[in-house]
Amino acid sequence: MGEFFPTGHPLPALIISVLLGAFLGLHREMAAQRSKKHRTFMGLRTMMLLAFMGTFSTLFPEIPYLPIVFFGALAMLVGIAYAQGSFIKGKIGITIELSALIIFWIGVLVGKEYQVLAILITLFLAGIDAFRQSLHNFAKTLEQKEWFGAFQLLAFSGAVLPFLPRVPIDPWGIFVPFNIWLLVILISGIGFVGYFLIKYLGPKGGIPLVGFFGSIVSSTAVTISLAEQSKQYKMHDIFAGGILIAIATMQIRAIIEILLLGSKEFWPFLIVPGSIALASGAGATHFLLNYKKNLHWWKSKPHSLELNSPFRIGPALKFGLLFVAVLFALSLGQQYFGNSGAYVTALLSGAVDIDAIILSSLEAARLGELPIPVAQTSIAIAIFFNTIVKVGYVAVLGNRELLKKVAPSIGIVTAVGAIVFLFL
Repeated sequence: MGEFFPTGHPLPALIISVLLGAFLGLHREMAAQRSKKHRTFMGLRTMMLLAFMGTFSTLFPEIPYLPIVFFGALAMLVGIAYAQGSFIKGKIGITIELSALIIFWIGVLVGKEYQVLAILITLFLAGIDAFRQSLHNFAKTLEQKEWFGAFQLLAFSGAVLPFLPRVPIDPWGIFVPFNIWLLVILISGIGFVGYFLIKYLGPKGGIPLVGFFGSIVSSTAVTISLAEQSKQYKMHDIFAGGILIAIATMQIRAIIEILLLGSKEFWPFLIVPGSIALASGAGATHFLLNYKKNLHWWKSKPHSLELNSPFRIGPALKFGLLFVAVLFALSLGQQYFGNSGAYVTALLSGAVDIDAIILSSLEAARLGELPIPVAQTSIAIAIFFNTIVKVGYVAVLGNRELLKKVAPSIGIVTAVGAIVFLFL
C-alpha cells in the first residue's frame, strides 16, 4: 500500500482492521441467517465497527490513553448487553461479550502496527467460533483421569522444567538436568498423545501416527512408549508396526541431516539409511495388514479398548536413568580412547540417540578432524546399534509376544543395512 499512501497514513490500518472484523463477523452472520435469527448481539457490521473503533482510537498520539477510554465505554455497553441477556432473557454464557472486547483490541493492535499478532488472535477467535460444537462434544468424551493426566503432564513440564539448571552440574560437564528432564517429559508426552490417538482413531490409526510423528523427535522415546503400552493392550502386530514405522522415520531424519549438513562425499552413504527405511516400511506394512481383530481401522471403537491413565511417568524415568548412564559411559570412552574412540563413542551414543553422533561426525569431517570413511563408519555404527538396541527396550519394558515379533524384524532390517554398507 506504500505506493498509494504515504508512510504513516492511517487508511491502510483502518482497512486491515475492518477486514479482520468482517472476517469474524461473516461466520456469525452466516450462522444467524441459517438459523433464521436476524437479531443478534454480534453480527457482521458490529464486528467491523468494533475493530474500526480500536484502530481509530490509536490515531491520536497526543491522546495516548484514548484506547482505554474507548474500551471503558465499550465494556459498559457490553456489560449492559450481558445483563439484559442474562437476567431478562435467561441466557447463560459470556463468550460473545468477551469476543466483542477482544475484537476491539485487535483493532488497537493493528493501529499499533502489530498486524501479525492481530491476525493470529483473529484466527484464534474464528477457530473457537467455528468449532465450538466440536469442542463441546470433545469435552463430553473426556473422563476425569484424562483431565488429571493432562494436569500431571503440565505440572511435570511447565512447573518443573523451566527451573532446572541448563548447565552441567557434575565435574565431568556431561549431566545437564534440563536436557535429561526434557527427554523424560518427551517420552511421557508421546505416550500421552498416543493415548488419545488410540482412543479416537482406533489402534490402526493411532499407533502408526504415534510411530511417525513421535519419531520426528525421538524414535527411542516412541519405542519405549509403545513397548510399555503393549503390556496393557494386546495388539502386538499393531505395536510392532508402530515401532518399525519409528525406525523408518529415524532413517529419513538421518538422510535429511546428511543432505543438509554433509558434503557430496557423504551422498553415496545415503543408501544405507535409505535401505533400512524401505525394509522397515515393508515390515510395518506387513504387521499392520496382518492385524486380524479389526480388518478396517476406521471401525475400531474407543470403548473396545481398555485405556488406562494417559500419563505414565515411570517408563520415562527408567529411560532417563539409562540416558544418564550412557552419557557417563560416553564421556569415559572419549577420555580413555581419544580420537581412536570414534567407533566406541558412536556405539555408546547410538544406544539413546543418533542425531548427536551424525551431526558431530559431519562437523568433524568438514573441519578435517575426522576422515570421511571413519565418519561414515561411525554414523553407520550408531544407526545399526540404535536400531538393534530397540530390541532390548522391548525386552525390558514390553510384552513377550511383542518381542517375538519385533526381534526378528529388527534383525532383518539391520542386516539389510549392514549388507548395503559393506558393498559401498
